Amino acid sequence: MPSTLEDARLTRSYIRPPLVSVIVTSFNYAPYVLDALRSVARQGYPHWECIVVDDCSTDESPALIRAFVDSPEAGGRFSLVAHAENGGQMEGFKTGLSRAKGVFVVLLDADDLLLEDFLETHVKAHLGRKPVAMTSTNQYQIDGAGQVISAEHLDHMSRGHFRYVRKTTFQRGFWIWATASSMMFRTDTLRLVLENQPRTFRICADYYVAHFANLIGYSLLIPTIHGCYRRHGENNFGSNPVLGAINSVGCMSKHPPHAEFRQAIIDHMLANKARFKPILGRKDFVTMLFRVGTWGEIRQAARLHPDVLPGPEWKLFGRYALFRLSRLKRDKAPWADKLEILDPHEVLP
Repeated sequence: MPSTLEDARLTRSYIRPPLVSVIVTSFNYAPYVLDALRSVARQGYPHWECIVVDDCSTDESPALIRAFVDSPEAGGRFSLVAHAENGGQMEGFKTGLSRAKGVFVVLLDADDLLLEDFLETHVKAHLGRKPVAMTSTNQYQIDGAGQVISAEHLDHMSRGHFRYVRKTTFQRGFWIWATASSMMFRTDTLRLVLENQPRTFRICADYYVAHFANLIGYSLLIPTIHGCYRRHGENNFGSNPVLGAINSVGCMSKHPPHAEFRQAIIDHMLANKARFKPILGRKDFVTMLFRVGTWGEIRQAARLHPDVLPGPEWKLFGRYALFRLSRLKRDKAPWADKLEILDPHEVLP
C-alpha cells in the first residue's frame, strides 16, 4: 500500500491532502521573526496557511511582519492579526486557532524556525498507522547569530526511535518532547483544550497544551530533526546556555507551578463536561480526571460536581486509590521503559 499522501486513488477521487495552519506567535522578536516566516514559506509540503499573531510588540517587528505579508515572497498565504493588548503566549495560540482553517496546526514561536521538510514529515506521521493528537520532532539548537550549538534538543526522549507516548498521568510534572515549535497538533484536539478556557498562561503555554493533548489522544516522538530552537538569551523560559551533557534547557524559576496546570485541566474538563463526556465516554472521563488530579483536587471536584463524581466520599476515595495503585509500577518505571518503541514502517508505511 502506498502512503496516504502518495495514494493516487485519492487524487483520482478528488480527495485533497490536509491543510496545515501554521500559527506564529510574536512579541518583540524583530531580529528573528523574518527567519521564522521565511522558513514557513520554504516548506516542501504545499498545503498550508500561516497566521501571524503579534502580541503588542513595541519593537519594529510589526512593521517587518506587515512588509513580509504583503511581499511577493509571502505569496498571499500569510495573514497578520495584531492584539490590542498584550496577552501572552496562550492568548496568541487562542487567537491564531480561532482563525485556523487547517486539519492540523503548528505553533511556531517567532524566534524559532522550521526546516523545509517539517510539514511533510509531520503530516505523513499523522496520516500513518498510529493516529495521535500531536507529534514532536527533534530540533537543532541555534544561537542568536544563527549558529548551530547543539545537534539535538535534550528534552526530546526519542533517543533514535519513534516512540509512542500513551496513558501518562499528570500528578507529577515531566517533559519528554522538544519545544512547541517542534509539534503538530490535530486542530480538533487544540480546539477541545483551548476553546472556552478562561485560564491563561503567559509563558510555558505549550506545557498545558502538549500535556492536555497527550492525555486525550496520545503523542508520537519522531527522532529525526526538522526544525531549529533558537536560544538567544532573551527566551521567556529556555534562557539557560547549552553546557554539554547536563540538560539545562529551561529556567525553572520562570515556569508556572505544575499544580496550576493540573488545576487548569481539571477545571476545563468539568466546565466543559457536556463537550468532553460524549467524546471520552462517562467512564473514561472520570478515569482521565483520576490521571490528572491529586486526591485533594478530586475530592474538591466531587463536591462541586456530584453529577460527575457521585457517591459517598469513602467510596470515591476507594476508586481513586485503586486506580493509583494500578498505575504505581508504570509511573515509577524509567521513561525508556514507558515509551513504546515503534517500527518506522508502522509509523510511516
